[in-house]
Amino acid sequence: RSSMGNTVTKYPIKTVKMLEAGTSTIGGQDLWYDEKFGRLNRENKGKYLGNFEADDKIIIFYTDGNYEMTDQELTQKIDADNIVAIEKMDPEKIISAIYVDKKANHFMVKRFQIATTSLKTKISCIKAGKGNYLAMISTDAEPILAVQQGRGAQIRKGKLKIAKMATVKTYRAVGSKLVEFSKSTTMEWVQSKENVTQTELFD
Repeated sequence: RSSMGNTVTKYPIKTVKMLEAGTSTIGGQDLWYDEKFGRLNRENKGKYLGNFEADDKIIIFYTDGNYEMTDQELTQKIDADNIVAIEKMDPEKIISAIYVDKKANHFMVKRFQIATTSLKTKISCIKAGKGNYLAMISTDAEPILAVQQGRGAQIRKGKLKIAKMATVKTYRAVGSKLVEFSKSTTMEWVQSKENVTQTELFD
């Protein structure tokens, strides 16, 4: 505190102008999401979200079909019970969403990019309707979905290449029919490293 600093010039200065803003020399910080408490942290607790620079944002998808972009504020409380996915925001990534349309009695699929920039504002990305809900989200470039339907001797299994089933449209689009809705239907994303060798089986 007592340091006088360095002398820039001995002559009087009339004005000071910034010619160019330099980049920060401070590296990004790792960020995690604690699913149990619905909190962000930098203490290696929960799901790792990535390394964040100061301006990086987070994208959250909820079961009610809404998505929300938020900042890195550690004190915010996130609705952990209704989260489908939470990730570091990348506007270049394509979102693949699977949701249930109860009236049509189908699982629906749609692909879109996040075009909105508003923080902490929930925006619906599925068709409105009683009982409709968002089931799954993937941000893989070429997502593959493993599907199982039926019970016992009637079980059918297959893998679907989502990028070939739905074109990229706006988040307002209804999407395309995927498979018929049933409580016995189970789905899971195939890991990205396996995508190269997977073949379509669900014809």
